[in-house]
Amino acid sequence: MPTTGQILLLLIAAALFAAGGIVSVVRGRRDGAGLRGAARACIAAGIAASVGVLVWHAASRGQWVPLGDNFDALIWLAALLAMFVLYVQATRPLGALEGFVMPVVVLLLIAAAVFGRERYHDYVNTTWSWLHRVTAYGGAVAFAIAAASGAMYVIASRKLRSKAPAGPRLGSLERLEHLTMTAVTLGFALLTVGTITGGVQMLAEGKRTPLAKLLLALAVWVVYAVVLHAPINPSFRGRKVAVLSVVGFVLMVGAIVAVQWMPSEST
Repeated sequence: MPTTGQILLLLIAAALFAAGGIVSVVRGRRDGAGLRGAARACIAAGIAASVGVLVWHAASRGQWVPLGDNFDALIWLAALLAMFVLYVQATRPLGALEGFVMPVVVLLLIAAAVFGRERYHDYVNTTWSWLHRVTAYGGAVAFAIAAASGAMYVIASRKLRSKAPAGPRLGSLERLEHLTMTAVTLGFALLTVGTITGGVQMLAEGKRTPLAKLLLALAVWVVYAVVLHAPINPSFRGRKVAVLSVVGFVLMVGAIVAVQWMPSEST
């Protein structure tokens, strides 16, 4: 059961997330570097406070796996969602995203404060599983879009180089590259959250994952991490990024097949 101090720190985290969301809404009407920095600072401080509550509570009960505890589970969900928003906004900003997501984060923290003193209920495990599936499948959809636009980029680039007949209009290379990077950004963030939630659930249920699954999942994550951070190196853009987005999707399909044919084993 959480202590009064832990509840107070949790409410501080909720207030910080709410402030970040409000600043984001204001920024939507009057954009500026100062407002963007303030919104991200509030969210980062809220994440730090949430992690502090998790560490404090885990130390007091001697267990860090959140699925058996309402308080920890709901805070984990809120923190992961906030990390997702912060990462997306730091890499490929998507408008006033914080203003739409932070209310959900705040509600999760309030639910943790209200229901955290109650015994474990099955809905926590259900919510955690739901989040894992939504993020995993959502990431797969985003990567499929990235692979499609990447393949279109490769074809369009080849036609331009060879001065082939126009044929079907595939769009400009700039537009295709932008679509690929946007889809990869969203998919990478969703994949990271899905991997974390799936790993925690697997540990809580005492299961082991075959090595092939882990290696394929790691390969997918590394490939898309390289694609996502390609703009840092101007020479590693365009066609190389497009090809890697297709390769990453093929690896992801392989990982999905591995999940179906190699079920996890109990420890």
